Amino acid sequence: MLIKKNISRAAGASLAATISIAAQSLGAQTGPDEARLQKLEQAVSQLQKRNAELEQEVAGLKKRTAWAPALAPEGKTKTQVTSDGKTYVEKLVPDLQGGEKWKLFPALTELELFGDFRLRYEYRGGRTDDTPVAAPSPGVAGTHDWQERERERYRLRFGLRGTVLDDWFFGLRLETSSSARSTNVTMGGDAGNGNGPFNKGDDGIAVGQAYIGYKGFPDTILTGGRFAIPFVTTSLVWDDDINVEGLAEQWKHTFTFRGEPSAPTSSSKDGKSVAPPPSEPFLTLDLFANFGQFVYDDSNPTNPIGARPTQTQPIGGETQLIPNTNAFLLGWQVGAKFDFPHILYFQFAPTLYNYTGDGKDFSIHFSGDPGKNDNQTGINSLLVFDLPAEIGWKIGNIPMRLFGDFATNFDADDRATAAGHPSRGGERYAYEIGLGVGQLKKKRDWQVRAWWQHTDQFAVDPNLVDSDIFDSRVNLEGVAVRAGYMLADAIVLNLTYSYGWQVDDSIGTGGNGDIPINPLNQYQLFQADLSVNF
Repeated sequence: MLIKKNISRAAGASLAATISIAAQSLGAQTGPDEARLQKLEQAVSQLQKRNAELEQEVAGLKKRTAWAPALAPEGKTKTQVTSDGKTYVEKLVPDLQGGEKWKLFPALTELELFGDFRLRYEYRGGRTDDTPVAAPSPGVAGTHDWQERERERYRLRFGLRGTVLDDWFFGLRLETSSSARSTNVTMGGDAGNGNGPFNKGDDGIAVGQAYIGYKGFPDTILTGGRFAIPFVTTSLVWDDDINVEGLAEQWKHTFTFRGEPSAPTSSSKDGKSVAPPPSEPFLTLDLFANFGQFVYDDSNPTNPIGARPTQTQPIGGETQLIPNTNAFLLGWQVGAKFDFPHILYFQFAPTLYNYTGDGKDFSIHFSGDPGKNDNQTGINSLLVFDLPAEIGWKIGNIPMRLFGDFATNFDADDRATAAGHPSRGGERYAYEIGLGVGQLKKKRDWQVRAWWQHTDQFAVDPNLVDSDIFDSRVNLEGVAVRAGYMLADAIVLNLTYSYGWQVDDSIGTGGNGDIPINPLNQYQLFQADLSVNF
């Protein structure tokens, strides 16, 4: 212990002083010079005084070791030593480092705080077609009339995720806005209506994610609750702000294929065998499968009192019972990623989505048209096949990737007929293709992505498509560009622009967007985002 070392050090100093006095006294006896003897006597006197001080310090240190130990602070501690050159003081202080500042349940093996904050300026505008519903006037659209919106917005998302003993994990994320496809809050959006400025009426916090999962089976992850989309996908079919509710099963296994055999074992100068480094794989193959069972609509009561209510389809005129069972969206995906190190990678993930019913709230058939029969959310007759794919490579140190997606609805004929357009069953396709250059990982990184997108009226579920690029709409096509730059390791600036127009001018542009025009003949979007990730 440090105290014992100090005691030994002091005792040694005292002994050295005594020996020095004796040596100098002997020297004084041999010299005849009286002045020299006087100086030696003064030196002996000083050494004796210092020796007394050292003996007193040693006695104090010995006495200190006999004291009862002071009560230690609770939790993990460390010893802190201070000295003024003559004395040493030791005390126990709390050892507060990193996550140990938090008192965690012992079964937790890892806990992470994560999230992001984003500021956004947004412009979006839509144009009517050449068939006005009435003479132009305030609130009545004219021919080729534009509605435009400019908004300053922000979003906040933060949460905790962690792992527990025995291969369990969990996550919780809170976010602004309760919308499924947007977590934005519009600044000043709740002013007026008898309120002053800077109100907080639309600044609430909602649960964006809440899930639990298990990773105890080889290569397998099981998840239940509310969580991010578990599929490889693009904005053609899914808005990435959506968090699904239900169950998911994911499996992935990696196969490594080595190149030429390694060099034979060599010998070093001392005769020992030296193993050669392992050869680099020429191919890494990831095979994966993702499955999901999501509660799309909860229909209750499942057994109502009295006779079940009925409803009439507004277009076809059919009378039917209102569904009393839940509607589920089921996803089935398999895929592979071929990675040739330092050359390129290629990935594809064919997927099938089907619905177990229409549910109570989505049971009116989709039309997509304006007017009294303008249902925009029906999920009848949807059996969607989706094939996202991408190829990536590098030119020098610059990452490049060619990406695309193709989707078709196998039940588009029935969906078009139910919408009152039996001759439009061929409008069943959606696709996109684009090029990405660069990456966003660290400070001064940059990235540019540009793509073409086309979506037919009866191709995909309008409740799931991206809410920004084409305003949550189908029957639109056009271009989009996004450029990003990392101002710091956790701060990124993104600029996004898109321009779209109507595919089939004889029918509506289905879906519920921020621009209340149907058909949406033309559409433009510009967004400037500044985000910090943590």
